Amino acid sequence: MVETQASLLEVGEHLPDLRQFVGDDSVSEIMVNGPGRLFVERDGRLERVPVGEGRLTGRDLEAATALMTRGCGLDLRRQPIADLRLRDGSRVAIAAPPASTALAISIRRFSKCLLSAADLVGMGSLPRPVLAAVRDTLRRDGNVLIAGGTGSGKTTLLNACVGLLPEEDRIVVIEDTIEIRLTHGNALRLEGRAVVTGERGVTIRELVRHTLRHRPDHVVLGEVRGAEAADVIQALVTGHGGSLSTIHASTCEGALNRLATCALQAGDGLPWDAVCHSVAAAFQLVVRQAREDGRRAVREAVAVLGYEPRTGGWLTRTVWEERRATAAAGEAAGGRPAWKRVAGVPGLYVSPSEPVTVADLLRSLGDTRRSPATRRLWRSRASRRRSSSVPSTSSSEAA
Repeated sequence: MVETQASLLEVGEHLPDLRQFVGDDSVSEIMVNGPGRLFVERDGRLERVPVGEGRLTGRDLEAATALMTRGCGLDLRRQPIADLRLRDGSRVAIAAPPASTALAISIRRFSKCLLSAADLVGMGSLPRPVLAAVRDTLRRDGNVLIAGGTGSGKTTLLNACVGLLPEEDRIVVIEDTIEIRLTHGNALRLEGRAVVTGERGVTIRELVRHTLRHRPDHVVLGEVRGAEAADVIQALVTGHGGSLSTIHASTCEGALNRLATCALQAGDGLPWDAVCHSVAAAFQLVVRQAREDGRRAVREAVAVLGYEPRTGGWLTRTVWEERRATAAAGEAAGGRPAWKRVAGVPGLYVSPSEPVTVADLLRSLGDTRRSPATRRLWRSRASRRRSSSVPSTSSSEAA
């Protein structure tokens, strides 16, 4: 991440339509999709901001980007995409032609409010059972992986979980962009650096390898994106317990798959099953964060028990799940009984209080009676019934 001396307030001098959001803490992201097209994310919801005639022109955008890239060694004519950090900590992504059809600027504001785990519980963002599972995992030197999409609140949750680590322990934090807020006295922060003209960059993978020379009790990686996953896994399985990281994924199992895929990018030549076994040994808990209707919250948490190469699946145990918790609350209030997920059948839930047959499961999955697999199933069942009804030769002779 390239650091610039410009501030968000100074950028607002070139783009007056942005000034109203400088002091608005409810706005977390400002997006300019080209001349006259301004959007913001306010309280988790996207909204378009009307722009007056002759405002936010292409010349205004060029002046603002020139201010931000001045003195950074960046030339958008030769390098049409850039990631910057403003003086106040806000992150800026710039895309210029020919990388985009028009000059586009996205600004993610640096949150001034540090939310603790207790704050997230009070807001309803972090369920108490998940907090207890995270605290217990870290206390037992287990490692936690936080999954979610862009803007789902992964970093906010990561910040809160870092606060659960013992104050007297040494923490090394690795980030591509500084976002994690540290309150520990013995903490070291490492940041990756993009390749700039005339300078050598520093990759996250290099920082992960370098981290182990600083005697960390806990390693906190802002986000796993690529080949550094292989080094992270090796670090975690060799004694650096109580560590945390985030990854982009929409499910807990998907997070484990993506972590293994990223590790393969290292080119170490390890087979898929060996990488998956290492992933299962590296992380003991996966927490999935998501944003729905503008609300960011934990949706699921699973304990990682291992990897089964015969089926190619992860062995997990659900610690908490929003749908199951909602159903349990409805049952407690006198509603229908809680529904449980059927292992190996994504998206299928059955009630434990009612008997379920194979036909019921097939009907739940849709009309699959005509599929070849279903016909083979029914033929094998009919064959077994016929064979059990025909007496054996030995018994007939004995008679």
